[in-house]
Amino acid sequence: MSLPARLCIFARAPVLNAVKTRLARSIGAEAALTAHEELVCLALSQMACVSGLICELWIAGATDHPAVVQWSQRWQLPIVAQQGHDLGARMSHAIQTALDESDRAIVVGTDCPGITSGYVQQAAAALDRHDLVIGPAEDSGYGLIGLRKPAPALFENMRWGTDSVLRDTLDRAVRIGLSYELLTTVWDVDDAVDWARFRASRSS
Repeated sequence: MSLPARLCIFARAPVLNAVKTRLARSIGAEAALTAHEELVCLALSQMACVSGLICELWIAGATDHPAVVQWSQRWQLPIVAQQGHDLGARMSHAIQTALDESDRAIVVGTDCPGITSGYVQQAAAALDRHDLVIGPAEDSGYGLIGLRKPAPALFENMRWGTDSVLRDTLDRAVRIGLSYELLTTVWDVDDAVDWARFRASRSS
């Protein structure tokens, strides 16, 4: 019998001028901070209690920030500090740490409203069939990645934030012999157009 998959929910402590910087250029730093907190809370409400998974809140920035503590308490999530010099190193470390305790590890961000508990459960199920699962994003990156074994090569020297992230990740997976499954494409909130789309989806 397989162990429960570990879900590492990546979020950043809500600090003015340190979150949603692209969005802030359009709507201002204060509004971007509020947007960040709204997105995190929505993501946690959708993912924090996924049946059959062990969920953890992985924080970049101050783990004792009052909002972070509140998130942890509200959704009963243990707080873990992200470690690494860039996003790739932080994800690779989280995957390795989770796989020390389980046979499946999933890392997910909080910027993709379409990633729900059902989506995460699909990812966990995909890891029963494949080495790697990815939730592709419309911007050619991804909002979720899961592995059955550590694969640092998927994260090292990646050009994060470019339109080649997904393609490069899959190319690397093939080169190191990983089987993979792609889930339904999701979209993330990065700029003013995305934020308007999010607000429209919440009011409909």
